[in-house]
Amino acid sequence: MTNTGTKKLRASEDPSTTKQTQTAGSRLYDPYRAIGYITSNVPHSIQYRGQTAFITTGIGRSFHVYDVEKIGLLFVGPHFTSDVVSVLSIGDETYVSVGGRVVICRRGKQVGELESVERSELNSLMHFGDYILAISAENTVVVWNRETRELFTELEFVNESFQVTAIVHPSTYVNKIVVGSAQGAIQVWNVQTRRCLFESKSFGSGIACMVQAPAIDVLALGLLDGRIILHNVRQDRSVMQLAQEGRVTAVSFRTDDVPMMATANASGDVALWDLDHKRLVHVMQAAHDSTIPSIDFLNGQPLLVTSSSDNSIKEWLFESKDGVPRLLRQRSGHYSAPQMIRYHGHKGFDIMSAGRDRTLRLFSVIKDAQSTEMSQGSLLREARKTGTKVADLRLPQVAAFATNETMTRSWDDVLTCHLSSPYAYTWSTERKALGKFTLHSPDDSVITAVAISACGNFGFLGLASGVIEMVNVQSGLSRRLFTGHAKSVTGVHADACNHRVYSTALDGTLRVWDFGTGAQVHCVQLQATPSRTVMHGESGLIACACDDATVRVVDVESFRVVRKFSGHRNRITDLAFSHDGRWVVSCALDRTIRTWDLPTGHMVDWFRVESVPVSLAFSPTGDFLATAHMDSVGIYLWANRTQFSEVTLRQISPDSVDGDYMSTAGLVALPTSAGLANDEAADDAELDAADEQDAGVYVVPEQLTDDMVTLSSQPRSRWQTLLNLSTIKKRNAPERAPRAPEQAPFFLPTTEGLQPRFDLERKEAGDGSGEEQTPLDRTRISTIEALSGLARTLYQAEESLNFGLVVEYLKGLNPSAVDLEIRTLPVTDNLRAVKAFLRALTVQLRSKREFELAQAYLQVFLGVYADIIKENSSELEAPVRELRAECRAQWSTVDGLIRYSACMVDFMRTSK
Repeated sequence: MTNTGTKKLRASEDPSTTKQTQTAGSRLYDPYRAIGYITSNVPHSIQYRGQTAFITTGIGRSFHVYDVEKIGLLFVGPHFTSDVVSVLSIGDETYVSVGGRVVICRRGKQVGELESVERSELNSLMHFGDYILAISAENTVVVWNRETRELFTELEFVNESFQVTAIVHPSTYVNKIVVGSAQGAIQVWNVQTRRCLFESKSFGSGIACMVQAPAIDVLALGLLDGRIILHNVRQDRSVMQLAQEGRVTAVSFRTDDVPMMATANASGDVALWDLDHKRLVHVMQAAHDSTIPSIDFLNGQPLLVTSSSDNSIKEWLFESKDGVPRLLRQRSGHYSAPQMIRYHGHKGFDIMSAGRDRTLRLFSVIKDAQSTEMSQGSLLREARKTGTKVADLRLPQVAAFATNETMTRSWDDVLTCHLSSPYAYTWSTERKALGKFTLHSPDDSVITAVAISACGNFGFLGLASGVIEMVNVQSGLSRRLFTGHAKSVTGVHADACNHRVYSTALDGTLRVWDFGTGAQVHCVQLQATPSRTVMHGESGLIACACDDATVRVVDVESFRVVRKFSGHRNRITDLAFSHDGRWVVSCALDRTIRTWDLPTGHMVDWFRVESVPVSLAFSPTGDFLATAHMDSVGIYLWANRTQFSEVTLRQISPDSVDGDYMSTAGLVALPTSAGLANDEAADDAELDAADEQDAGVYVVPEQLTDDMVTLSSQPRSRWQTLLNLSTIKKRNAPERAPRAPEQAPFFLPTTEGLQPRFDLERKEAGDGSGEEQTPLDRTRISTIEALSGLARTLYQAEESLNFGLVVEYLKGLNPSAVDLEIRTLPVTDNLRAVKAFLRALTVQLRSKREFELAQAYLQVFLGVYADIIKENSSELEAPVRELRAECRAQWSTVDGLIRYSACMVDFMRTSK
């Protein structure tokens, strides 16, 4: 619909700056959501609901809630203005420490906040009894009352003598907590009385973490020097002392009758200890690639859950007798920023990403659980044999890759080259693993660019020496060389028919080669060195990002530069064609993402982001633009507005986005896992909606317009069965009628004769008072008792003028009950119930809701009461005429919508 109203200006807006505000941001792309975020360096929190466990993790400025059974994402928290410091799950509520305050969320929505305190940062949230505790950056333990959400008390400490690092509530200790310090001592405090009951001597190293052991009075203290001390708090003596390599970051105990303890360190290792024999059982080396802030054994299960700042959650199952676990399931993402992203496949469901963490990953856009890392082999097993880290055994960082799904089920479909490496590798997305072949450059030079032909049979390797090698992906054998470039190759492409090969190099040329012979066909001299190129096969255009911050588009048929786009103020990092080849989207180190229109040669959209974009990709279906940024481990999706709304494109001069305007008004926040850019953007959207509603602009009306009619949300069987109820009853009727009983019950009155019959005329006593009831009295009583629920609802609706009660009552019945209710409407009392039912149907049709359901009720009603309506036409003429007029009006609207939709479908089917 077109907007007929004029949008109001906010009270705080200056009319002189209105134009600048409207042109800020992007006209083509809306922030949709971020994918690839799993965990951060915030310790997770596990909550049990019956037999099901849930894990809550922090992800930057938000949090995720997963179910432990399948590590499926359940809820995404709101986007906060600062990073999440600590999370705590209690029942249905999640307490989040962010920006010096504690926010309460329920099912991913913010519902409240604990009383604010003047503290800069609150971490280590803990719950016991009626209290919520946190450690502040000012060396204070803050205590809130959970029920009232008010501040209960604060326990202050002196930094020089006791700097708080950890807190724990010992089991069975009422109102008491144990506080650990960086000086290595612990103190026992009574929260209710604010008194320090006990202080121990220093253990010789700072306390990093504390956990309650399965035994009462015993705490596990993890120290900075790698020692784990099991200390009896009541007796103030150490029960056991163990040591591991590196600082202890987390401790957990098994609770399934196996005396085992697990400890983690800052290097990503997990040590398993046999508490009965006081010995080390196994070390899970490189369980994670970074610090492990928290680990937890599930209650009563041989299952260990670990999360790490390497952006992953892993579950380890203990099922072998030697106590060595196996990885049961995991969910992970990049732990270092991705450097190149591309869509894989023509449906746009998957995005392939190569990151600085030396991994190649495949992310699913529609289902996060399907995202996975492309396996590089049994690196963990090799690391155990050689004693090296898993990160050191990975392949070098991917410099470039190419994908083609044509032959996915037959052989490898991904080709990668790596930084400063003369080797290229094939990968299989079918097996999600490294492929069969390792390709070596013919002259031992570094491979700088790769490509796969449209048929999926051939791969192309661009070398630093300027040579291009074509290899067979199925066999891994070399087929031919393309020689002619004088410097390193920066891009290689092949056309859709395997006729031509196109390449660019640092010598500033774009060369065209014959696919079959390897001979050079043409050479295009560019005015600047191309650093990255992309090709749109259907249009035959190649876009080159040159070192002079200019995008040059070359037509491969005419061998000419047909477009030149200038506007970026720094080096271009990546570019992409839209799905239809109409736009070229580029990003650069100036933190801008610009869209260029090829037919007109103008810039039609631009926006500036907070972080430098390093790569982008356009969906093959045109619905999303995906971007990767320099300091973010996630991939961000931007919805293409032209897919669901009309967007008027206009020319934007690159010179108009310089200076102060570029540094302020054009800044756009990145999408989040929840789909919103930030809270401020959400507030602006709500304010805009309110302004538009006040101005008379169509937003989301509570009532339908004259051009709209809704169908029923009830199951189709409800009204279809109602219309065919008689046919269904005939079909389901038994073949032989049920036989009458041979003898009637003795207590029923019968008449004398050969054939016993019930005596229906015998009078009965009325109420036991000795007085007989007259036939009129009995008729009146039976009429009141036989009044149906529909009749009572009709009378109530007639008195209150709320006829919506009638349809709501009928919707709660099954088809047989609806048919019975309509058939048993009383026809006495001057046809009151019949008139009320006609009125109810008229009001329902006039409301433009549940059209076919109202028609079904009307058909059943007319089939039963048509004769009565005909006999009493004088009394029912007015309501029947009103109902007929409303039926014709609403059917005219529905018929028009059906015809319009049928015409549109026929047009889309026949048009090319």
